[in-house]
Amino acid sequence: MPSSSDPDEPGEDQEATVRDVSSVVAFMLLMAIPGLPGASADKRSHPVEVSFYAAASLRDVLQDLAPRCESSLGVRMVFNFGASNDLARQIIAAARADVFFSADEDWMDRVAAAGLVDAASRRSLLSNRLMVVGPADTPLRVTGPADLKQASVRRIALANPDAVPAGKYARAWLEKAGLWISLRDRVVPSLDVRAALAAVESGAADVGIVYRTDAAISRKMRILYEVPGPDGPRISYALAALKERGDLEAARRVVAWLALPEAASSFERFGFIVLTPPK
Repeated sequence: MPSSSDPDEPGEDQEATVRDVSSVVAFMLLMAIPGLPGASADKRSHPVEVSFYAAASLRDVLQDLAPRCESSLGVRMVFNFGASNDLARQIIAAARADVFFSADEDWMDRVAAAGLVDAASRRSLLSNRLMVVGPADTPLRVTGPADLKQASVRRIALANPDAVPAGKYARAWLEKAGLWISLRDRVVPSLDVRAALAAVESGAADVGIVYRTDAAISRKMRILYEVPGPDGPRISYALAALKERGDLEAARRVVAWLALPEAASSFERFGFIVLTPPK
């Protein structure tokens, strides 16, 4: 019979080595299975991606807030800015957003009607004011809506008044003043409020009607008139997490974080009006 030292048979040291290697391989395989402690630890090291669709007027403040929100919640925010109407249609068509921040309630209502809004997270968070603006060197003076009828005001830049919230608000103000019918032929509709602002900055329009928050960021134009709150329409920005995609809990946390005092102070610094939550 072969002795215990026969080189063709594994010795105790070789058997121990095989067992050790097998244990390491098994452990590595277990760690790769989703749901186990090692997998969740790995998930924590990789932030949850939150697809955030937001009105163009929110671009600057949300980009300012994003690093703090991401650090606090362990998420990575991926923004898609544009006109609220276009964003709502994209969400309804493809359901690819986790959070929607609309510049009005109507477009959020349409997304809700499609069954995509997490109703418990929805809130009316912000308001804004309308401003009449002109190029920095304009000689125009505007002391009220009637001054927009003067002959030197040939082109008025608005976000599309048939669909985009900023344009709808501007149209509502002019209708309330009894001026829409006489001025609508002078209106130059734009894709969104930032495009309307750009039209004024470039001289493609004599004046524009934009949000106060947009007027505050431009050095190429000046404010000619601020629409008093009681004279303008009710402006309300709606924010909500969305269902049917991604991590709903992460989206809810982002929405809740944006309602905290830390975020409110930044919204106010950028010129927004923070609405008091309903009691």
